[in-house]
Amino acid sequence: MKPIILLYNVKEEKYNRMKPVLGLMGIKVKLVDNGSLGDKVEYIAWPEEYANEKEPAVLYSNDIDFEFMILCGLSKSDLDKVLNFMKKNKISISAKAMLTDTNRRWSFIKLIHEIDAERKAISGKNI
Repeated sequence: MKPIILLYNVKEEKYNRMKPVLGLMGIKVKLVDNGSLGDKVEYIAWPEEYANEKEPAVLYSNDIDFEFMILCGLSKSDLDKVLNFMKKNKISISAKAMLTDTNRRWSFIKLIHEIDAERKAISGKNI
């Protein structure tokens, strides 16, 4: 499966800065819209490979006020290249996650809420 980065709540300008450079690295970049929040993460990343089981709309949320990026199928080398590119070009995304064997089957909204809960727990400990 080809490496892909899924972005949510990221401004189009930032996406347009990332897409061509990461594309040259062989990494696809895709914006996830609100209509896909109930979709499984693995399905959003590779719809030709996985079936989708959309979760009910009741789980969707409009309270996501941060940018989110999930890195799917990247090698350690690719991850380093992506993070170095972002650092050099001052492209910041507030919340990042790696696709894992566990979270790949979650809905996108569940993953965002889990990452948000972790961020809040960490920031609460640092106060």
